[in-house]
Amino acid sequence: MEFRFDNIEYELDNLIKTTNNIVDISNYNFIEPVGMAILYALYEDEGINLKNLGPTNSYMNVMFNKEYNSSKNYIPIENVRHGSIEKNVKHITDMIIDHKDFQNLSSTDRKDLYDYLYYMIGEVLNNALHHSLSPIGAIIAGQYFPNLKKIQICVVDRGVGFLSNLKRKYDVYSESKAIIKALEKEVSCPPERPYSSSQVDHAGYGLFVLSEIIKRTQGRLKIISNDGAVYLNENGKLYSADDISTGWKGSIVVFEFYEKNINLSKDEFFRTYIFTDEGEDIEDIFF
Repeated sequence: MEFRFDNIEYELDNLIKTTNNIVDISNYNFIEPVGMAILYALYEDEGINLKNLGPTNSYMNVMFNKEYNSSKNYIPIENVRHGSIEKNVKHITDMIIDHKDFQNLSSTDRKDLYDYLYYMIGEVLNNALHHSLSPIGAIIAGQYFPNLKKIQICVVDRGVGFLSNLKRKYDVYSESKAIIKALEKEVSCPPERPYSSSQVDHAGYGLFVLSEIIKRTQGRLKIISNDGAVYLNENGKLYSADDISTGWKGSIVVFEFYEKNINLSKDEFFRTYIFTDEGEDIEDIFF
């Protein structure tokens, strides 16, 4: 058994059906960061007991409990709360960029990779913390896969999901429609009692820009909100599903990103693909 990007919905269904608050993951021979983040969110929110004496036991212990080891490819799980977003974003981006595979990049290419990751991680964390009302904050994990030259980042919360907020302002009637709406430019609807932060000034750009970056760099993006899911594949095609029937509460945002597919600096990317209307300014967007 595996718990990875491609089968999140199926494995969520298995997890939610567990009894006696015990989750036995001893049969898994491989779990990606998104699976670990989901398990950790359930542990934090519901106090589930993770039973694992199988192949992924050491990986789970490291992801849950250990300090970062620069010789490894993983980014240990962090629980991000209000007031610490910028610190966490910098810490996580620094951990990725310090990997030995990126040390041979030119200074320009390393800066480009850093800028993209800092932006994408920041936007997903901002969205989770300022819109979800999650009682456990946001759970973030990630990993670099050297053989595939792929970076996977995931952010999980246990909040209200996309529809709860967006239906107050937009004509959406399902979680997947709400996610698709949230991926449009200048769409935002924070909760009625948002947390105060200067970082919400960029509202309406974050997920739109994230999806554009993923699309233009042939990455992948999956967003799950309660019983709805939206998937952007490596060819830029968008798929959606409602009533995935997993019983999941909250949101899961996971993206896969390839450094080799970066062709523009982040500023050039914004000027080429984002600023299509007069009066828009890169200074208005969160870095």
